[in-house]
Amino acid sequence: MPTDRQDAGPSRDARSPDSRTLGELLVAFVNRVSHPRGRALVFLSKAGITVDQAILLNFAQDNPGSTPSSLAAMMNLSLPSVSQMLDRLFKLELVRRTEDPADRRRKTIDVTAKAKRFLAGFREVRSAEFIAGTAALSPATRKALTEAIRAAVEELSTSGQDPADPS
Repeated sequence: MPTDRQDAGPSRDARSPDSRTLGELLVAFVNRVSHPRGRALVFLSKAGITVDQAILLNFAQDNPGSTPSSLAAMMNLSLPSVSQMLDRLFKLELVRRTEDPADRRRKTIDVTAKAKRFLAGFREVRSAEFIAGTAALSPATRKALTEAIRAAVEELSTSGQDPADPS
């Protein structure tokens, strides 16, 4: 019996030509509208935070009470790498480690209010970069792009697919 992924057809296959083309287009789009301005990277640099650490903070914020192991699995990184990032974020007072009362060896990770402010500022900077980068598009293209991205985000939100698992 076919699985849902098999039923989805070739457009859902990350190795299909359509998916490769979409991937290439998305990379070209992000490179053109965001990276040349560099504001997001400057924001991270001023905060002393790497891109990987910002991604880790986002995962921790979206998954309160995660463990270092679960965060490592979500990011497809080794536990030592994630532990090192968490140590740095802890020193910056961006994450809080809490001991599980049922198992003192188990630590959960939560973002602090300072991290929430940082992430909100980072989202604002990134959003402003994309707005500036797409300002030259015609109103019709901007509208079509907005509708396509909205539909994609909604579909991805309800698909149940693990975003870390492209298969």
